[in-house]
Formats: sequence, structure tokens, C-alpha cells
Amino acid sequence: MEETELAVCDECGSLFFKGSSKMMGLCPECAHVLYGYPNCDHHFQDGRCVNCYWDGSKSVYIKKQNQQEETDMPTTEWLNKYEAIKNKLTCKDDLEAHFTEKVIGNMAVDVLDIGAVHFPTGTIFACDPLVELEDTLPFLQTIPAGTYPVKICVVPSEKYGDRYACVKVEVSQEKPVRYELGMTGKEDLDEELGEDEYFGFGVDAGMGCVADIQTQAAFKTYWAKRLEEDPDIDPYNDLFCDLLEENAQAHPKYQGDCGDWLNWTLPDTDCNLPIFASGWGDGYYPVYFGYDAKGEVCAVYVRFIDIEASYKEQE
Repeated sequence: MEETELAVCDECGSLFFKGSSKMMGLCPECAHVLYGYPNCDHHFQDGRCVNCYWDGSKSVYIKKQNQQEETDMPTTEWLNKYEAIKNKLTCKDDLEAHFTEKVIGNMAVDVLDIGAVHFPTGTIFACDPLVELEDTLPFLQTIPAGTYPVKICVVPSEKYGDRYACVKVEVSQEKPVRYELGMTGKEDLDEELGEDEYFGFGVDAGMGCVADIQTQAAFKTYWAKRLEEDPDIDPYNDLFCDLLEENAQAHPKYQGDCGDWLNWTLPDTDCNLPIFASGWGDGYYPVYFGYDAKGEVCAVYVRFIDIEASYKEQE
């Protein structure tokens, strides 16, 4: 039987049943951790899983990942401070209006659907993918694991150029009644925030992304292999530059020649990485989780431009 044929995992070195993993060279545990494939339902007897024959081994790389996850947990002191100010951090504007209205302030808006994105764990992060893709911490808030449409609210303008004002991960069709600021647990809560200030992520290369931590792990593995082949490469010039240009040629609406958005699936995985231009460019941007009347998350919003306020300033 195929299930009793043994193979050696390239990552952790454990023997495993060939038929138990979606990847030929990896046991189901490593395939899950590194690439987001479904894991085995482990049941151990005599030091091995009876379902996949994994012996519990972990590579140095995966051990470091596990250690990092433990140190990334917020402290009790931080959580207590957060609960005290949580309601002050909500967004007072109706972010869903970006995707239901035709005009915001005095500017016409349109919605660009960039396709479905898979979130295999529902633990997500946002960052500048050209700078911090491998190191960004996930949000404490989560979404249900699943595959969801990702849409961009665009402000078309000949004068200012087509700008991406807000990005939405559409978790459900329900209407949000509350917008909670995405937090990682590492924010300095002793810092006094002004009325229009927020915690967020920094952009230094004009692009943003929102993705699952399994996508982040899969990219780390993919990029480490690329670096082994050529240590002088960088993510923009040797990967995303060409992908963005190709996507702009295939989907030119609301894109420049160099490309302004991309929905990329990492090779040999089902992990998507949606990338998009960040409003006016470099800056510091908030992410909000929208909750419906039942208290369930219905969408995630990355806000790049306060359209009404920002375009008044431009005039």
C-alpha cells in the first residue's frame, strides 16, 4: 500500500508515510508549517504518529519559528492597558462606504476586484511587502480561515492619478457596525495618540499587503531557497518588479505600466499574497477589523487615504 511506503522528510529528517503528505519531500507536519497544507491528525504511539509515522522531529528553522511565536505574545500588562483604551482606537468613519458609495466627499470612487485570497489559518498581518514581509508580526484579531474576495476602493483622477484609498478583505456579506483597530501586541500604549492618530504599519517602498501567516512562512521558505541560488538578489528587482509589470499588462485598469497591484500565488502552494499601491505612497497606515451586529468579523480594511479630508488639502 502507498500509505506504508516510507520517505525521509527533507526538512526535519523524520521518516513518514508517502501517502500522508501533500508534498513528496516533506512530512505532513513540515508541509503544513512551511507551506500551509493540511496537517495530519497526529496520534502518537511508541514515539511515532500512527497516521503519518512522523517522529516529532523539528528542524532548527521550525524550532526558531516556534520560539519566535512564543516571544511575540503580548504581556498581561500590555493586554490590560489595551482593554482600557480599546474603545478609543475604533474608527469613527464608515469604511464600508468606500465599497458601496459612488462619491465620497467631492471625489468619485470605484471598486476594483483583484480576486480571491486564501487565508488558511485566519491569523493575518499587514506590511510593506518589499521591506518587511518576512518579519512582520500578525494581528491579535483574527478572521475565520477561508478564501475571500479582496477589493480596492480607487479614486480615479487625471489630476492626481488613480489612487488606492482603501483595501477590503470581504469575509462575509454582513454590514459592519464597529471598526476595531488591528493590533499586534507590541504597540507602545503609553504613547499619547491624538484624535486623528492611530497605530499601523509603515510603508517605505510605496506598497502594502495583507496576508495569512502561512503565506508569510511559505514566502520565507521560498525566498531562502532563492537566496541559496543567488545571495545578491532582492525581492523587488528579482521577483515583484516583473510580476507587477506582467499583471499591469494583463489587467491595465487603474494601473500604471510598472504595476500597482498583484494577487500572487507562491509556487507549489495555495498561499496568496495580494500586493497593492499605498495611497499617496510611503507613510503609516491603519488596519481595521469590521464587526457585524452579531459581533462577528465581516471584513478587514486597510485604509490608505481619508478621501474627504485628503483631497480637500490637495485643493
